[in-house]
Amino acid sequence: MDMKSATTGRVKRTLIALLLMFVISFASVFAETEPQTENMGDNAKTDVAAETGDNGQATETQQSVPAVSEQAVIPVASEQVVPAPSTRIIRKGRYYYYRYASGKIRKKAGFVNVDGYRYYVRKGGKITTGKIFKIKKKYYCANKYGVIMTGVYSRKGTLYYSSIAGVIKKKAGFVHWNGNSYYVKKGGKIAVNEGFSVNNIPYGADMSGCATMLEIPAGDGSPVVQVAKAQVGIMTGKTYWVWYFKTKFKNTDRTPWCGAFVAWCYNAAGQYDRITVAKQFGNLGYVPSYSRYADKYGKWINRADAKGGDIIIFGKNTHVGLVEGVTGDYIITIEGNAGPTAVIGSGKPGAVVRNAYRIDSKKIKGIIRPD
Repeated sequence: MDMKSATTGRVKRTLIALLLMFVISFASVFAETEPQTENMGDNAKTDVAAETGDNGQATETQQSVPAVSEQAVIPVASEQVVPAPSTRIIRKGRYYYYRYASGKIRKKAGFVNVDGYRYYVRKGGKITTGKIFKIKKKYYCANKYGVIMTGVYSRKGTLYYSSIAGVIKKKAGFVHWNGNSYYVKKGGKIAVNEGFSVNNIPYGADMSGCATMLEIPAGDGSPVVQVAKAQVGIMTGKTYWVWYFKTKFKNTDRTPWCGAFVAWCYNAAGQYDRITVAKQFGNLGYVPSYSRYADKYGKWINRADAKGGDIIIFGKNTHVGLVEGVTGDYIITIEGNAGPTAVIGSGKPGAVVRNAYRIDSKKIKGIIRPD
């Protein structure tokens, strides 16, 4: 084969290779123009930012993404999470949009996923930003860049938890994230800097929302506490109400029985005489009777000095219970007519429950120690 033929062959092969590469590239772009499905990434991270230039057109700018340590205690605030730039998420004026590889803006409503971040495109093309929104009975939180939040995050000073798909947890229960446990209260807010109980086990949540189990106090040797401990879990106040009032018991909160429970426990422990003096201010099924007694005889004590058998008053004389003991910064209580069903108008009875409160909780009016 002469030199001219060899050169001609190499040129032909090169042209064929270039043509093949062009066809593959064109097909790839064409196929991306209208994707049929959009798959969620393994981790819905956060969001992509773009800044608007002087001419009003979207010009993408590089912004750093705050690092989140695997040992992080304080959750990342949703407003502070900034995603890496992307040619798919663009900004025009106040709004963000999703752009296909072809350059066309998506107009159809639905979720899109870019580089592991998830967004929701509203009908017409605008991406939902800076709000909690509802799609098919499920709630999501988008930060100001449109990224749908996952894990534990802050919105307007309140902590929430969203699944990897971005769905906000609304039912009460524990969640685990970055090696920590958090308790989501009914409605979606995470417990922060407060005590609570689940199945009569006390827990405390710190300032960052991390929850830990608290030790159940022994009761400081109080016979009243030992009696009350045996009642935890009872789902009706009939025994306490009928014993004190000698009348028919209606098994709902139309018949409040927290005060009768306290009096019953003192009586069953053989210490009823310690509180009978309070009767001069009303019956012992009536919460203000205890407070008036404490006011008159100076029976209020420092919260930090509370111990088993003391009487604890809540709110504006709206509820009364017994102190089981103190664990660290928490007062552990046993209360009648309490728990998730103890809501006026619920039509359901309260129960005898164990609960936990920070010593400085605003829910507590004060602690009474009878003679």
